[in-house]
Amino acid sequence: MPNNVIVAQQIEDVPFENIRSVKGEMIISEDFPSYLVDESKISGGHAEYLFFPNTEEEIVALIKKMKEEELMITISAARTGIVGSAVPFGGAVLSLERMDSIIGLGYDEEAKKWFLRVQPAISLHEINHIVKLKKLELDQSIPQEGNWVQKFEEENTHYYPVDPTEMTASIGGTIGANASGARSFKYGATREWIRRIRVIIGTGEVLVIPRGKYKAIDGKFIVKTSKGDYELKLPTYKMPGAKNAAGLYTKPDMDLIDLFIGSEGVFGAITEADVWLKEHTPQMSNVVFFKNENDALDFVIKLRTSEKIKPEFIEFFEDHALTLLRNKQKEDPKFVDMPIIAEDITTAISFDLPYSEETLSEYFSEISNMLVESNSSLSNTWSAYEDREIARIKHFRHAVPEIVNNIIAERKKEYPEIHKLGTDMSVEDKYLKEIMKFYYDTLKEVGLEYVMWGHIGDNHVHVNILPRDINDLELGKKIYKKFAKKAVQFGGSVSAEHGIGKIKHEYLQIMYGEEGVLQMREIKFSLDPNCVFNCGNIFGRGAKS
Repeated sequence: MPNNVIVAQQIEDVPFENIRSVKGEMIISEDFPSYLVDESKISGGHAEYLFFPNTEEEIVALIKKMKEEELMITISAARTGIVGSAVPFGGAVLSLERMDSIIGLGYDEEAKKWFLRVQPAISLHEINHIVKLKKLELDQSIPQEGNWVQKFEEENTHYYPVDPTEMTASIGGTIGANASGARSFKYGATREWIRRIRVIIGTGEVLVIPRGKYKAIDGKFIVKTSKGDYELKLPTYKMPGAKNAAGLYTKPDMDLIDLFIGSEGVFGAITEADVWLKEHTPQMSNVVFFKNENDALDFVIKLRTSEKIKPEFIEFFEDHALTLLRNKQKEDPKFVDMPIIAEDITTAISFDLPYSEETLSEYFSEISNMLVESNSSLSNTWSAYEDREIARIKHFRHAVPEIVNNIIAERKKEYPEIHKLGTDMSVEDKYLKEIMKFYYDTLKEVGLEYVMWGHIGDNHVHVNILPRDINDLELGKKIYKKFAKKAVQFGGSVSAEHGIGKIKHEYLQIMYGEEGVLQMREIKFSLDPNCVFNCGNIFGRGAKS
């Protein structure tokens, strides 16, 4: 059989009545309102059914029932996404929250790497907790005769390195969004850490997709199901050169698993995944301060191109962000439990480094030289090695978004409709300084209040516009669109890590054009002609035509 052909597996269903469910829009909205929203805070969510399956067989049964009633299904788990992907607008909510177990541990002899097999609703925090403490049962080896759990206990500490900040996120959700975060600078996004998945598609059958087994031929895949053969013709648009989580992944000879990663659930429900593990190394956390932002940007470029220094991530905080921190320090010293930031400091760069006693002095010497060349010094640096101090620096990095959210919450008391406008755009390396200048020049021209921080190692800085009233909100939306067009012009993405969901359709059009979006819709409906799963995510809810 050609490498681009996969055969769906049939599994038995169970009586529909056996599935824990809630029926009725009113009951769901009154007694289960949290299943109608996610962290995007978009309103209007509603559903006729809410399901809590425990097994794949139950999922198959509810798919069959929903198809009979011609109701679409919205997949839900931790609901930590911020683009509305888990918000239902009619139909049924399929909550996978009960499928949250570790299935087993294995070792891939060919790749020479450990992996963990998990159900979709387990959180990233729980995965790392179990792996780091090696809280696995002996019968959880994959395969069992491998005795992998016992062998793993003799290994150094491992962890799952993808860190999208919100570690309560479910592994299934992060696969659907191809989630990333700060550490994607060094380790890439979720895509690079997924070995195998199981997916239930709209026919009620299962696709088992290990990495490397199914490759596109002439830009196509064939999925053989009980309902017939489905031909999936891959989109032909060019993927951006920058960090990207917008739309469906494509390239002519791509791996089938990569079509599902980042697809925001439009092809089916992931019920199982193998995630690669990485050996943990001691970390040194650092924050470096600058009086001039251009010097800070020069330091970033030196740091990420250094042959000796290989940071885990590089984070950025501009003057407005530091001003918020200074003011909060004066108001509540315990909230920002760090030394006072000098008034003449305009920019901070934060980064973690893996280190050993042998490399420490060499690292400091290299960093010192970079800082001197960038008009700063080690005397303007915080560094931490111990867990408690590393946690303090981590809180420093996360304090700015918390302060911003509090500001918006206060303003919403007077203007309930307003919300912050946080960009999620990236550009190619060579355009870092240009995009930063464009952000500043544009915001200065229109007089909007803003704060910037983010993953500058990936040229992925979050511009947070803070509307003071409705007029600011409307103006901010226009500026956001202007930023999106410039990011695409600079070889970047309109959504570098959060996806498109139900709230960024117009930005996807900016990035791929009408033809590109149409190609995404066509491959969706080629595999899911009845629009069973997650209609409205990525490219809207319309029919194939």
